[in-house]
Amino acid sequence: MKRSLALVSLSLALGLAGCGASNTQATASTEPAAQTSAVDLHNTVCPVSGDAVETSKLTQTYDGKVYHLCCADCTKPFKSDPAKYAKAVAADPAKYGVKADAGGPK
Repeated sequence: MKRSLALVSLSLALGLAGCGASNTQATASTEPAAQTSAVDLHNTVCPVSGDAVETSKLTQTYDGKVYHLCCADCTKPFKSDPAKYAKAVAADPAKYGVKADAGGPK
């Protein structure tokens, strides 16, 4: 009986720990938290790797714009030099799948 109770308690504890972990966000920011009105570029091509973003929810915010990344491996390079990637997207938005009206007034 004690063994069954211990097993149930352990299962419950692990289950609750897993629930808390699943609520973490996959987004990060390179700007201060005070910036709340960032414009989502909705880019479909990762500015770091050049791969399709597809269903990835990873984003980085820089200079008031939200950039979508294809995978977690691209987060560190973007954070290391966000201006480099922002400049690349600004120079050729179509290459990164940014629509012509993205980033403009709504």
